[in-house]
Amino acid sequence: MSDIANITLTGRLARNPETQEVKTNNVAKFSLAVGGFKKDSVSFFDCEAWGKAGEIIQKYCEKGKQVAVVGTIRIDRWEDKDGNNRSKPVVNVRQVTLLGSKDDSSAPKEEKNEVTSDDVPF
Repeated sequence: MSDIANITLTGRLARNPETQEVKTNNVAKFSLAVGGFKKDSVSFFDCEAWGKAGEIIQKYCEKGKQVAVVGTIRIDRWEDKDGNNRSKPVVNVRQVTLLGSKDDSSAPKEEKNEVTSDDVPF
């Protein structure tokens, strides 16, 4: 059995999702803002949703939309233009649940669509 880093987050899209074509698959990339207990303790997570989950994100979500995501986390590493080693976590979304509307910051409404994506290409 291999090790895996699972993560579950509930937050709001910090920007509109962007769709990119990678080989024969589409991926929806977005940033999820997850608030802490204090107003100034918001964390931002870069997310990638492949397959059906990506289609749902692209079709129904925009900046401010509240979602819950379940996925795995990986660390992307690169060297910047100044030669410094950099890294950041990226969430590979396998499941997405649409919650309240972007104008409603209260509890989730009846609108709830859950999609599980098993066609992540890695």
